[in-house]
Amino acid sequence: MPTDHPASPLQLARRFRQDPLLRNSAIYLTGGLLAGLFGYVFHFVTGRLLGPAGYSVVAAAIAALSLVTLPSVVLQLVSARYTSVAAATGKLAGLPPLLLRISGVTLLFGVPLMLLLAAFAPAAARFFNIPDTRVVYVLAMGGIVSLLVTITRGALQGLRRFFALSGNALVDAVSRVLLAGAFVAAGFGILGAVAALMLSPLIAYLQSLYLLRHLGAIGGNRERADGLGRYALLAATAGIGVTYLFTVDTLLAKHYLDATEAGIYAAASVLGRVVYFLGLTVAGVMFPEVATLHARNEAHFHVVDRSFLLVSAMGVLLVIAYAAMPGLVLLPYGSSFTPVRPYLTVFAVALTLLALSNLVINYFLSVARSGFVVPLFAACVLETVLIVLFHSGIWQIIAMVMVSLGALLAATLLLYCGDRLGWRPAPG
Repeated sequence: MPTDHPASPLQLARRFRQDPLLRNSAIYLTGGLLAGLFGYVFHFVTGRLLGPAGYSVVAAAIAALSLVTLPSVVLQLVSARYTSVAAATGKLAGLPPLLLRISGVTLLFGVPLMLLLAAFAPAAARFFNIPDTRVVYVLAMGGIVSLLVTITRGALQGLRRFFALSGNALVDAVSRVLLAGAFVAAGFGILGAVAALMLSPLIAYLQSLYLLRHLGAIGGNRERADGLGRYALLAATAGIGVTYLFTVDTLLAKHYLDATEAGIYAAASVLGRVVYFLGLTVAGVMFPEVATLHARNEAHFHVVDRSFLLVSAMGVLLVIAYAAMPGLVLLPYGSSFTPVRPYLTVFAVALTLLALSNLVINYFLSVARSGFVVPLFAACVLETVLIVLFHSGIWQIIAMVMVSLGALLAATLLLYCGDRLGWRPAPG
């Protein structure tokens, strides 16, 4: 009788290369981890060169830039969605005008906001104790460039060029470190470090334009973008709603718990978010795959199913790791955070539920359906109300979070099954 032999490492590697979901997820995850690593290096370099007082200004500038560029998530989703559809329908020649249109709308709203920020630069500098007003001006320009580069990154994502996309993020992160070190060493101090926050996304933006040069001339046939505004609103709703769900509990815990318990809760929450951010990688790969197949009226549910299983496996592995090695996980926080141990695995489970819900929400976004909006809004209200009513301790707040996120996952999965099993007409 024939005997089944286990696959050799070479065969496994070949299967891995031939599986776009696993291969692209690995590429995207690796690129994100490397970019994140250089992000920490930037903090270490500027902190060491500028000292605590100077570094506090740079840290504040990074926080302000994060707030100014909140629309970047929406811009990347919009760009990725319409690029995927253009690729699926063979209309890439009309993509440059479309990307220009999205960029133009971004500048139409972004430039006045940045000019307003620049107008209040002296007042902002005084309020945040920034010694050089030019820092605020540079930060305003950096916000504009950071928004523009997310549009071209969305195009790379929509084209499923994840190696180029990861490389672009790495170019941004590495140039930020090199420029900051060079400028500070040259005597530009805080202004030099903040200038790196503006110039590094500019370098990445120029590189992304080079990567997209094959799309054709700017004067190609203009591709229609029906429902662009509606889709942007849909993407914004998803981004705001999901972000609210994994931040409001920490804020309410800070309000209802004593200082020590609130710190324990925050640490456990941060560590639990690891699985959520890992899930973002899988969702980022799934999104253009599903959007492309859906635009061609081809089967696409198998991509969602496999992505769901992959995120579930990540969650299970993280729960096991947290249960088996809590001391190692908490090592960066120090011995004073030992009380976090019993909450690690529960938070990992809770954030796995959110990661899976976000994956299903990304499915709806990839096929331009708004079915997730009501369950997402209801989950935001439910989590807030439950914590306001029941907050006698860490365990009770976690329980309220679990109930809310579990309800969201159940509701979104039910809607997905309606499409998957033909309980309702397929989207589109």
